[in-house]
Amino acid sequence: MVDSAGEVTPRERNTLMIDKIRSAGAPGPYQEGGYVLRVLSVPGRVTGLPRSWPIAVVQLLGEHYVCAPNRRRDWVRNLRAAGWCTVEGDDPPRRAATLAEGNDAARAVAAYLGALGRSSALWPFPSDAPVATIREHLDEIAVFRLIPEA
Repeated sequence: MVDSAGEVTPRERNTLMIDKIRSAGAPGPYQEGGYVLRVLSVPGRVTGLPRSWPIAVVQLLGEHYVCAPNRRRDWVRNLRAAGWCTVEGDDPPRRAATLAEGNDAARAVAAYLGALGRSSALWPFPSDAPVATIREHLDEIAVFRLIPEA
């Protein structure tokens, strides 16, 4: 899918990234303070059909998090509504998803942005922002803690 300006659409970019993650073989292991790429699937809010997204899953103090620069993204709204997702390559794949708050959430975002290794204009603060600054924006962004379900 290409838009009228000849650019790849966000949906097509996601599809290409999902294909790349899936074709890479066995997923890489989690690394403390870093992130791994995974495919996250969430039931849609209206249809209940699975919606898949390429996503970076951050590990911090043994916990896994996914972060979004705003709460208006479809996958964020779907995940908030469902309260669970599946993460391809994880065992078990089904995860309860709860909004993280406070320092845990801010530290997860700081870890992600630090591991990213480049600036990102998508976030409402600089990529090298301290945890205190990130914490001030937690009502605008979304940070989910992913908890394995038995």
